[in-house]
Amino acid sequence: MAKTILDHAEVDRLIALALEEDGVENDLTSLATGLESRSDKIVRASIVAKKSTIAAGYPILEKILKLARADQSLRVSSLAAEGASLAANTQWIIFEGRAIDLLRLERTILNFLMRMSGIATATNAAVAAVQGTHCKILHTRKTAPGHRRTDVYAALAAGAHPHRRSLDDAILVKENHLRAANSFQELIEGIQKLRDKASFVEIEVTDFTELKHALMAKPDRIMLDNFSARDVERAVNLFGSSVQLEASGSINLSNVRQYAETGVDFISMGYLTHSAPSADLSMLFDIP
Repeated sequence: MAKTILDHAEVDRLIALALEEDGVENDLTSLATGLESRSDKIVRASIVAKKSTIAAGYPILEKILKLARADQSLRVSSLAAEGASLAANTQWIIFEGRAIDLLRLERTILNFLMRMSGIATATNAAVAAVQGTHCKILHTRKTAPGHRRTDVYAALAAGAHPHRRSLDDAILVKENHLRAANSFQELIEGIQKLRDKASFVEIEVTDFTELKHALMAKPDRIMLDNFSARDVERAVNLFGSSVQLEASGSINLSNVRQYAETGVDFISMGYLTHSAPSADLSMLFDIP
């Protein structure tokens, strides 16, 4: 499922923008060093993980090469599957082709792969932390503008599960919706009218009073926002048999296991896509 997320015009536009802002059609440094006229200058290069990393983004690399019209003689291969663990100082991707093609695309390629592999690495750590429970880790919409599909792809590649990817995907009633609505009854009626158009219906609550009201709308899922682990466990014991429950807010690697052990069905973590550190990757040339 993860790979199909990237097969969209949004991703092609994002790559095109990245190539444009990098000015790949007018690489002054490569021109100044005479590489433009030396099409026979063939190099072997590799992308190396300098620290332990989860690999994510190889399909994006293939798209970059295609959209940048890299020379067709450029050969590229991956030594690791998407979502695989790379030890420190491990080669991940191998190139062989014209030096000028790799030099003009180096930063664009690394910017995507470093971000995506960083998200995958953070996600993998969260998924590993809840292993042995039935809890599933979810991505969120807290992504870099324009990078929604690549950010979500990276999280899914590392073992996260799908959540709402866009506003037209599902109904998720949050605190501000409740404040702005004329009445809770009108909100319930509106949900029922659009239920068939949504992949799922979820309501966010901040306390047990709101939780009890939310159950009246018969949602598929209720999000427990900033509940303590103890209160999440209480909610699971009281209502877990009648509705799926998702814990969210102030959950990180230090406490995600504690929340998962409450028996909650899902945990969503914005950190995975909005604050995961980029992976430490380099492109290194080995000229034959």
